[in-house]
Amino acid sequence: MKIITQTVSPDEACHGLFEGPKTRKDLLGRDVERWVQQCFVIRGDAIACWEKDYGPAEDFAGVTPLLMPSLGENSVAQLQYFAEKNRNDDYWTKRSEEMAQASTLIQDHIRQIEIDHEIIRNRSIFGPAISVQRGGYSHERAERKLMAKVDNFHGVGIWNRSRKR
Repeated sequence: MKIITQTVSPDEACHGLFEGPKTRKDLLGRDVERWVQQCFVIRGDAIACWEKDYGPAEDFAGVTPLLMPSLGENSVAQLQYFAEKNRNDDYWTKRSEEMAQASTLIQDHIRQIEIDHEIIRNRSIFGPAISVQRGGYSHERAERKLMAKVDNFHGVGIWNRSRKR
């Protein structure tokens, strides 16, 4: 059971604040995303929740949701100040977009997989769609050695002997 309060005082000790999207039911029973601020204060021996609705969550697409825990050492006004500052500041949204655009992590990983595949298969590529086998490393020999180690570990007869080695 959640305790709801209708009002909070700016100088009241705050137990924490959340500001972000929350799913609600509208008058027709449909789920809609709303941007809300929930402020948790101590009333008696329980934590009560005060809530303010800022409107549709689409209007705050560039805002990072915020959760600030506080065990009563901050006032409601202090946490609301930081929430308002966060709501009007798009630094972290822009920063994350810049980092995502500048990142080559996925391309680098795919390229490393291709290089590893070429090394394991021992192929040299000299032109478009041309691959030539290099000498020295035999993929089949490496597979035979691995299967021999597995057979030695598990005992002879575990693996299918009709398989080409």
